[in-house]
Amino acid sequence: MTSDFEHKIEDLASEIRAQANRLAVDNFITFLHAADIVERYVDNEMRRIGINRTHFSLLNHLIVLGGRATPTELSKRVFRSKHAITRAVDTLEREGLVRREGIGEDRRNRKVAVTTKGLNLVRRMVPFREKVGSKIMSILDETEAQQLSATLKRLRRHMVSLMTET
Repeated sequence: MTSDFEHKIEDLASEIRAQANRLAVDNFITFLHAADIVERYVDNEMRRIGINRTHFSLLNHLIVLGGRATPTELSKRVFRSKHAITRAVDTLEREGLVRREGIGEDRRNRKVAVTTKGLNLVRRMVPFREKVGSKIMSILDETEAQQLSATLKRLRRHMVSLMTET
């Protein structure tokens, strides 16, 4: 005799299996799993050279934004809370990779600027990005790579628009 709880588990498992048979849901779940695996792989590779993805992303965005940005601008670019950005900037500043500029006590209103040390770290990361990116994408032929690129760019634009709606 099975319990009511076991029936609930089996009912939910059946619903999940049925849902996974729908292409959109299956693609979504597969995408989430692939993204998680890629993130873990990249995190491990980045840990070997002493930086994490958030810090590297902040440094990249600072450079793309001309070397300076407010924490609020960075928060919007990397989709992290202002509090998380402040903590990350604190760490990057301690490591000499960025510095805060401006006046006032409110650290959110001050600009964050990449230092020469930070610029040099990002420059050293260029071959790393090439190596890791090529290794991850080596399974795709040229046509598949172009299709994936176009699809991911569309998906990114769509997700950004969804996130800015809320």
